[in-house]
Amino acid sequence: MVRRTGDCMSEAVWDIVCVGSGIAALTYAAALTAQRPGLRVLLLEQHTVPGGYSSEFVRPKQDARFDCSLHKLSGMGEQGNLRQVFRALGLEEQINLHFSPVLFQAAGPIWLEVSESPEQALDGLLQAFPSQREGLLRFFDDIAVHGKNGYLQFEMLQGRYEPDFAAMRYARKHLKNITVRDALLGMFDDPQLCELLALPSIYVGSFPEQCSYLYFLHVVYANLYMRSAYMDGGSQRLSNLLVEQIRARGGDVVLNVNVERILVDKSTMRATGVATDRGEFMAREVLVNASPVYALEQLFESMPELEAPRQLVSRIRPANATSTLYLVLDEDPALLGLPHAETMLLADDPDAAWSARERSRADPMSEALAEEAYWQRSSLEITNYHALDASGGRVVIVNALDDPRHWPRRKTPEYRAKKKRGQQALLERVGKHFPDLSDHIVYAELSSPHTYQRYTNNTAGSGYGALVAPDAAPALINHRFPVAGVSFLSAWVAGSGYEAAMGYSMFKASTAAPAAAGA
Repeated sequence: MVRRTGDCMSEAVWDIVCVGSGIAALTYAAALTAQRPGLRVLLLEQHTVPGGYSSEFVRPKQDARFDCSLHKLSGMGEQGNLRQVFRALGLEEQINLHFSPVLFQAAGPIWLEVSESPEQALDGLLQAFPSQREGLLRFFDDIAVHGKNGYLQFEMLQGRYEPDFAAMRYARKHLKNITVRDALLGMFDDPQLCELLALPSIYVGSFPEQCSYLYFLHVVYANLYMRSAYMDGGSQRLSNLLVEQIRARGGDVVLNVNVERILVDKSTMRATGVATDRGEFMAREVLVNASPVYALEQLFESMPELEAPRQLVSRIRPANATSTLYLVLDEDPALLGLPHAETMLLADDPDAAWSARERSRADPMSEALAEEAYWQRSSLEITNYHALDASGGRVVIVNALDDPRHWPRRKTPEYRAKKKRGQQALLERVGKHFPDLSDHIVYAELSSPHTYQRYTNNTAGSGYGALVAPDAAPALINHRFPVAGVSFLSAWVAGSGYEAAMGYSMFKASTAAPAAAGA
């Protein structure tokens, strides 16, 4: 069996070949090879680095390192789900975590530090909005009860947590099918407070009017009650540590390989491996760590048996994509108004922002409507990476949820002109509230939704996976998939964010049938 990363041709039959090396696949492979010594697992990655969105790129001339995904990891308290995943994988002692005393700093019409402690966060909000006391107490009660039940779903499935089933039935009936926006407007009469409280919906790639309130509550619980943290080296270090584990146990992660097709024996309707631009790799099982939409459109030959799953995935609505502005400064960002790891730049007028997004969604190809809605009106997320890991440079990134449909085709004059407009629009938004920062920018670079789609093949450029809307159907692509030996594992199946992706991967590994073991 040849495992050289420079020459990946192999005559061996692998137990599992994985299409892609995103964080879900890396976690699954690391967990599975630890449980079953000798299992032969191969991950094939089209990019030059492993990790998918959990990766980085560098600009040596700027002495800067840019993280491709948000750096924050929820569930990193002692009892948090993700901390337990790290513990189970043997990673806990290999990482250096940073816990911020502030969940985020809100800026714009409201300037407020939201504490990382739930009790202190509530006290701070009660002081800032004394007239909204009843609503705030109800909101935090929703987080503590319904957010907790959602957060501990894997513990529940494994019999380690027994929820209040009456509360669960109430939540499924009354909270799942309403949006965050509608839920908050029913509790508060202050639009700015609603916008402030809804900000964590950004973590799952949605706006308040799109996201299920019940799902949102578990996201808030994960960050506020189970604590969020950052790690030295960013997401790339996490991906690299998992690659080291996989290789140490006899598996491999091979880069610069483009998977062109999943091979299927049509007489048995079973996958037999994959065809790539560097040869064929035979396997007993194929794991697809890519968008199911992309996989069914690009990686399988046309066959009638796949019509039903194609219809299923065609109904998946992608979460919003991202336009990301990467900045390098000549001064410490903390001295320029960004003392904390994360700052949320609030919409000046939440109702106007919502109306602008509604108009844009009604006419998604309109550049003017989209640029107003996503760049000029909506809330933005700003991360001070220098506060997290100074070795990466004086780096600040600005994230704006976006829609790829209004973007011209890559490498065209229209595309380049639009990138300039996007960069300028975001710079103006940031500069309005942080004028000192504007004078210290020495480098700026914008990644569009097309950039992310190019490197990850995620449908609509969404690294968040499917939109967690109130009417979203469960991702059942793995249920009775007509090609035996094929399964899907990514944010599109597990849910958005590191905690969902890695937690689900660990659960999947713990319940995996032993059929993959070729011994």
